[in-house]
Order: sequence, then C-alpha cells, then structure tokens
Amino acid sequence: IGMRPLTRVFHAPEAIAGVTTLRGDVLPVLDLGLLLGGPPRLEGAAEARIVVVRERGGARRHAGLCVAALRGLREYPAAGLDPAPVTLPEGTRGFVLGIIPSPPPCAVLSVAALLDAPMLATLATPEARA
Repeated sequence: IGMRPLTRVFHAPEAIAGVTTLRGDVLPVLDLGLLLGGPPRLEGAAEARIVVVRERGGARRHAGLCVAALRGLREYPAAGLDPAPVTLPEGTRGFVLGIIPSPPPCAVLSVAALLDAPMLATLATPEARA
C-alpha cells in the first residue's frame, strides 16, 4: 500500500515506525531499514511503500514493513535459494532465508524472524533513548 500517516506509539521500540489502520484493523508498521541495521525510513519519500506481510501458521501475525521503494514481486522456489552470505552482519543474517541468485540478486526475508526481532521485544525506556 502507499505510505500513509502513521501514529507513533509511546515508548515503542524505535523499529516500530507507528500504527495505521487497514480495512478497519490496526496494523503495526515496522521500519525495515532499522531492523536490517540500516538508516531509518525516509519521511515523505515519493516511492516509499508499506508492504503488508502475514506469518504462515501459528498465531498468523501480520505487520506492515516500511520500505523505500517496491520494484515488483517474484515467485521463486525455496529449493533454488542460495545460502545467505557469511559477510552479512550477524544481526541481519538471522532474517535472511536465502538469496535469489538471478539478476538482480535479491534477499528473501523470514517474516517470522522479523516479527520476533529482539529490537521489537524490548520496550524503549527513557534511558535507552538518551
């Protein structure tokens, strides 16, 4: 979906960009850049999007991922994925299921791992923000 105004949640971890509503449901929106160890999302970026993801099985959790741009969707068999490079930072490597080798290379992320990120489990405290 296109970017929309997000309501910041008091004392929420920095990686939670905020919440919005989608078809009457509250949707938490995560800052994918921060979760992957990069810069925070770009406010007002023309191509920014919220990608809605749902976890399969279990509690069937869902969230929005704030991304700088979206170039399209591809289907690719899991058996064809290359392993994640060992050069990825340790904190990022746990989110990557594998790499699609076809040009351009593309990382395939684990929705469950993103939703279970330690950065999201810890509530931000005034001391942590100082």
